[in-house]
Amino acid sequence: MTGANAAAPQPSFRTFLLLWSTQTISLFGTFITQFAINIWLTRDLYPLPTQRTPLALALTVMTLASSAPLILGMPIAGAFADRHDRRLILFVANMSSALLTGAMLALLITHHLPLWLAAILLVGYSLAGSFHSAAFDSSYGLLVRPEQLGRANGMMQTSFALSQLLAPAVAATLIGLPSLLAHGQAAPAWLGHLSDGVPFAFAADMCTFLIAAIAIASLRIPSPPPRKGPRASLAADVREGIHWIVKRKPFVWLLQFGALANFSFAPLVLLLPLLVRDRLATDRAAHHLSYEATLAIVSTAMGAGGVLGGVIMSTWGGVKRQRTYAMVLSMIVLGAGVCVAGLSRQVWVMAAALFICEIPVPMLNGHSYLLWQSLVPSHLLARVLSTRRFIAQSAFPVGTMIAGWLAAGIEPWMLVSGFTGVLVLYCLVNVLDPNFRTLEARMAESAAYDVV
Repeated sequence: MTGANAAAPQPSFRTFLLLWSTQTISLFGTFITQFAINIWLTRDLYPLPTQRTPLALALTVMTLASSAPLILGMPIAGAFADRHDRRLILFVANMSSALLTGAMLALLITHHLPLWLAAILLVGYSLAGSFHSAAFDSSYGLLVRPEQLGRANGMMQTSFALSQLLAPAVAATLIGLPSLLAHGQAAPAWLGHLSDGVPFAFAADMCTFLIAAIAIASLRIPSPPPRKGPRASLAADVREGIHWIVKRKPFVWLLQFGALANFSFAPLVLLLPLLVRDRLATDRAAHHLSYEATLAIVSTAMGAGGVLGGVIMSTWGGVKRQRTYAMVLSMIVLGAGVCVAGLSRQVWVMAAALFICEIPVPMLNGHSYLLWQSLVPSHLLARVLSTRRFIAQSAFPVGTMIAGWLAAGIEPWMLVSGFTGVLVLYCLVNVLDPNFRTLEARMAESAAYDVV
């Protein structure tokens, strides 16, 4: 693998497709691991209804371990990606994730994976993800022509939705594989050492990262040109990305919506395993559904909604004006759907609500990326996009900690519905504010000039 590219590659949708498809595979593996970890915690470590408090704490710890380092590391990762070969960063990040997943796999097979060690390994996994995201987010927009950017952003959002759609069913199948094979006449002897197929899920994730790393080695990925004159420190680059945003009030105002959405969505991400196990217990028993199957059904429904939204965004390309309205209206639909999901007691109602709430997510994220990619100078893109994610997504671990703490004494469904109800009300109030009508124009104006 070479160092920084001597000449930036020309825009090529074919190269983007290769990069998109292989990185989607690794993202798919990540979703498989996340599903498997939830099963491991909920079914194997804390299976009893009386263990709701320790389970909520364990889910909080693991959610924070997999999300907080990813978010908190973004400003440094973004500045690093603006200084170095992004292809090399992507390659190392994928290989590091493969090694860490392999370590979890080996420890789980040998029954030496306590909760605290799993959390530490997830921290490293998450940090690798922050560098991968910084390099990836700032690269793929340069691989397509400006008129194709909306389509590319829609495809990126479809990646998340496809992974969310397919991963639960694949993970549930992998987890149940030892039980299925054990009934065969020629079942391998080593299956007797496995209580379930969670290790198979980790192995699949490791393989997807290796595939992505191999593909990265054969592609030309745009990197920033070398800077002229004295080179600033990494800390100075981080500060530059932060200052670019915080000195532009219209950008900060838009970010508050993203922060509130991440804060409000955190209880669902954290407590969905508890909702499925306890709140849907009567209905899933009536339909003879296992816990794993029910969790797979509602998770798959979310993914299906996201796929539909991603396909719409990919073929449509998004609105050309007033993208801020498209974003906030998407948040309203998202919040309302999650609120209904939290209130539901039937599997089909929760699945339908989660399907509906995920449809606008690709449109929300796609329009957001379009705005930032079109307004931020290219030489600052990685660090500004990373700082944007850091500011907006830092609310997620905060929401996770608060929801995990409150879940010890408050019913999970009340937290899920209450948090997103506040999001819906806040968005409705701001959409009616006359200043919101000019937000996008003020963002473009502030991006065009130096702000002191």
